[in-house]
Amino acid sequence: MPPDPVLLEVMRHRWQSIAEEACAAMVRTAYSPNIKDRRDCSAAVALPSGEIVAQAEVGTPLHLGILPAVIRAVLREYPLESLAPGDAVITNLPYPEGPGHLPDVSMVSPVYVDGQAIAVAATTAHHIDLGGFAPGSMPLGVYEIYQEGLQIPPMPVFRKGKADEVLLRLIEQNARTRHEVRGDLLAQYAAGRTAERRVAELCVTIGADVALEYAAHILDHAERVMRSGIDALPDGKYAFEDFLDDDGLDDEPVRIAVELEVAGDELTADFSKSGPQVRGPLNCRKSAAASCLYYAAKAIVDPTLATSAGAYRPLHVKVKEGTVLEAKFPAAIGNANILTDQRVVDVLLGAFYQVAPEKVCAACSGEMNLVNLGGIDPRTGDYFNYVETLAGGQGAMHDQDGGDAVHTHLTNTLNTPIEVIEQVYPLEVTAYTLLPNTEGAGRFRGGCGLVREIRSLANQLTVSIGADRRRFTPWGLECGQQATGAMCYLVRNDGTRELLPTKVVTTLAYGERLRIETPGGGGWGDTKQRDREAVAADVAAGVISAERADKVYGTSIDDCRCN
Repeated sequence: MPPDPVLLEVMRHRWQSIAEEACAAMVRTAYSPNIKDRRDCSAAVALPSGEIVAQAEVGTPLHLGILPAVIRAVLREYPLESLAPGDAVITNLPYPEGPGHLPDVSMVSPVYVDGQAIAVAATTAHHIDLGGFAPGSMPLGVYEIYQEGLQIPPMPVFRKGKADEVLLRLIEQNARTRHEVRGDLLAQYAAGRTAERRVAELCVTIGADVALEYAAHILDHAERVMRSGIDALPDGKYAFEDFLDDDGLDDEPVRIAVELEVAGDELTADFSKSGPQVRGPLNCRKSAAASCLYYAAKAIVDPTLATSAGAYRPLHVKVKEGTVLEAKFPAAIGNANILTDQRVVDVLLGAFYQVAPEKVCAACSGEMNLVNLGGIDPRTGDYFNYVETLAGGQGAMHDQDGGDAVHTHLTNTLNTPIEVIEQVYPLEVTAYTLLPNTEGAGRFRGGCGLVREIRSLANQLTVSIGADRRRFTPWGLECGQQATGAMCYLVRNDGTRELLPTKVVTTLAYGERLRIETPGGGGWGDTKQRDREAVAADVAAGVISAERADKVYGTSIDDCRCN
């Protein structure tokens, strides 16, 4: 019997609200600013089969797309029938499939109702340190995963509501910021228990059989919507490629290539022609490439579609073992989430542009501009680590400008407020503003990047920077121009600037400043066709200079003022 459409919509929102509340519980109870302020975390509710019914939209798209692989990995080791109420299994192991890098710790819990396991709650949270070569556990210049931090295969961390203190002590001992790591793990557990309570309430209200029946209908509905959207696209094969500047160890560009095939209501992304795995920590696994496809396909087909495993059914990913998108153990992997996966989205959108140009934007900043600053806080004597991914410019579309200084594509996190940084860490933010003239010019301009400058109030801080797009800057479409790329500087106490590589681990002395300039977004269309009033407004807002308006856009600001 077909589902009742009204009840289907009610149940879709009910399951979605459970995932959203679970994620909110994690944010409210977390210890680290990276989760409670930046919301670098995700939550989902799945069926016993592991198929995700609902995911919290507040989470990062990258986490959400990888969670299906995480759940599969956990349930292979610990089948649902072996888990009791109050149990929770954690893992951060990317091999053979799981979270994208070691700081992303996932926790999977059974959801029991009246003695029956009817669902699974899953969370992923980015922990601010899990050991390894440098604070933040995402060092550059390393070449194997053992240098990146503590590896946790799937194992129970809670049994019947009681924490495994031995395991928690082991994790804490390997983390520089043990207080925050423990608190954030407990926040993840609280999220799982929140989901369990809300699913139980749902089953009391409507009955477990109906709740599960409509969970299956939700999956089927998402599949129908996705298939319908794909079927509306022209059949064919569409190829695109782009490059990462380097891997942080070797100076060679890293090729990311896709052949996108639309065949009826099925979509396949073949990444087999991407470059070989690299020495530096930019390698990733198939689950990450799949996450990128899920995100891009949803953005093209129906951005409003609730995220569930049903939407993934018509989507297929091919990778080649030994390439940068299916690296062999123990290849370093720590910065793939930050850099490589963003480039995977870029090439997917480059291919989708050939299919549905009006639904695609020009290249965004194309990286997450990772910054880690860690060391001893002189105020407390304790270790600290500040981690942030900084926003950049959004690519323009066929009918609108790109946003300035926003998180784009896979990140979806917030910024850390200046007040929080200066209260929690021995750091001073000396500059935080838009970076003028960094947009990709066009009939519709790309967004501008930003600058954040941070002064050290501690001695000998370790700095990890994971950036890109200095050599291969964000591209435009339809004659739109490229945007500027990433720039990183160490500002000495005498005011001199030292240009840093985009992928580096270095140190910061007391009083020295780290200056990060993020890329802009690519433009769309001929710059000479840009509306003169829009150019004048950009000059008035300080987004571009009067000189750039005249030289690049061919617009005299004085002429604009006369109209």
